Amino acid sequence: MQVGEDWKFNLNGNLGYSYNGSIDNGVSGHSMGFTGDATFKGSFYNPNFLNFTVQPYYGRQQSNNLFGSLTNGAGVTGTVNLFSGSRFPGSISYGRGQNTSSEFGIPASEIGLAQHGDTQNFAINWNELVPGLPTLNASYLASEENSSIFGTQAQSSQNDRTLSLLSTYKIDGFLINGGYTHRHVNANLAEIINGSPLPIETANSSNTYQANASHALPMSGSASFGWNRTSYDYDYRDSYSASNAGASDALNFTATVRPAAKLSVSGFANYTDSLLGAVPEQVLSSGTVINTVNLDSFKNTLVGVDAYYQLFTNLSVHGNVAHQSQEFLGKSYGSTIYGGSANYNLNKRFLGSLSFSVSLFEVANQMGNQVLGGVGNVNFDRKIDGWDISANFSYSQNVQTIVLVYTTSSYGWVANVRRRLGNRTYFNAGYGGSHSGFTHEAGLTSGSHRWSGAFLWKNYNLNGFYSMSDGAAAFTPNGLVPVPTGVPPTLFAPGSLIVYKSKAVGGNLGGVFMHRLTFSLGYADSRGSTVDPLISTVTGTQLYNVMMQYRLRKIFLNTGYTRLRQSVGTPGTAPIAVTTYFIGFSRWFNFF
Repeated sequence: MQVGEDWKFNLNGNLGYSYNGSIDNGVSGHSMGFTGDATFKGSFYNPNFLNFTVQPYYGRQQSNNLFGSLTNGAGVTGTVNLFSGSRFPGSISYGRGQNTSSEFGIPASEIGLAQHGDTQNFAINWNELVPGLPTLNASYLASEENSSIFGTQAQSSQNDRTLSLLSTYKIDGFLINGGYTHRHVNANLAEIINGSPLPIETANSSNTYQANASHALPMSGSASFGWNRTSYDYDYRDSYSASNAGASDALNFTATVRPAAKLSVSGFANYTDSLLGAVPEQVLSSGTVINTVNLDSFKNTLVGVDAYYQLFTNLSVHGNVAHQSQEFLGKSYGSTIYGGSANYNLNKRFLGSLSFSVSLFEVANQMGNQVLGGVGNVNFDRKIDGWDISANFSYSQNVQTIVLVYTTSSYGWVANVRRRLGNRTYFNAGYGGSHSGFTHEAGLTSGSHRWSGAFLWKNYNLNGFYSMSDGAAAFTPNGLVPVPTGVPPTLFAPGSLIVYKSKAVGGNLGGVFMHRLTFSLGYADSRGSTVDPLISTVTGTQLYNVMMQYRLRKIFLNTGYTRLRQSVGTPGTAPIAVTTYFIGFSRWFNFF
């Protein structure tokens, strides 16, 4: 639709009417009303000058996530793009959701805990792209979130404010970029999954400055230099309280040349004056803090040289020498490390099915051998009597040296079989798993196992799964987050890590009947427990989900049924039962 000379609009979507019912712990409720969603697009003068998109929705959304039909949500998202074809393009976006369903995640688990709440976010982004001048990107993001897990009364909330500036420039062969980021996060997390009535209250803010420069070198080489500074402060209150402020500076330099076709040589130098620089931002900003014991007293310097040489097509060798010095709590540590490795990749196919690669390395210092590590990978892929069989196994082990040496290792595997049983009929099954941990940190390993299978016949499918997972994780508003690889658990504040275990089983039957009736029947059951640090909490989630839709031209008859039974608390806690159902019709419209 066009209004005047400059405005152009387009609107389409679904409009419906439905009957809704619910039974919440024996208390029933009924209602009728409109449902729908729409996409409203438009432009002014020229789409490159101004264009916008607005997408509102209202009613039960079965397709948005696993627990989508539990709540009668509503919301809207919108974006305005300005001057897209100019040297100063920008955009503004806004989103709001009310009473939406979501999932409180459990690492490596198929199904977490059902939760519901409200969200709101606002973002603005602008660019300057004038030829001959440094580019500039400026963005600001503000978001708020409130949520509550079904079966609990406690609520969690978080608000996030982030300002970011980024600039790049090319001059005399140098590529230079710099940036600044300010972030402030306030969170009030209901610590319901560990049995504690005390919420976690955090207030984190940080300022990050960065600058990088790179330039080409002779002999197909390059050099780069980087500087990063982060200043921070945080407050953390739980059964353990902490507050701290400080700054972290880091410098790094790398130069690489290739004097011969098969030889590559590089030198490097790194310096950091705070242990904070070794902890990922995602950990600090998620409501979990690191230990506050004299972080700023840590200094680390590392300089060294690496050389790689390709002896043969499948064989490469690597050697390095590096000197590392560390200062921590008034003590100095230093070592000169000599290392080497050989990597042999044999990609020959034995009987058309097997390939593998292996790499070994050894590190030594003045005190003798330090560690023997390696990386291995084995693949199997072959068709036997109509069965497509594939498998993979990988293993790695290495050493991290942050003040105290600890060893990390991990291995994983996956196997799949697939077979065509007849015309448009297939069967497949799979099994996979992983295990990783800190060798010197007893009880903080993590692992997962997953079995799955599926049967497909014409327009119908039946699938199922069973999974197990356990390990150490940090508590965040969106669920448990695994401890990042390379970060020692001893750096976290006391009680801020949770040891978890979970098991889940489920299946789904779905398909299209008579080309008009689409249906889906699902079931999932999850059981878990957490310990933080000594209190045991058990969780349980049982979900039944049924959806059917019958299409008649542009009209759809929609029906749905969801039953959730969920418990969170100490052993013996009574579960909450929520049942929702609806039936109605909707029609697709292209209004204009």
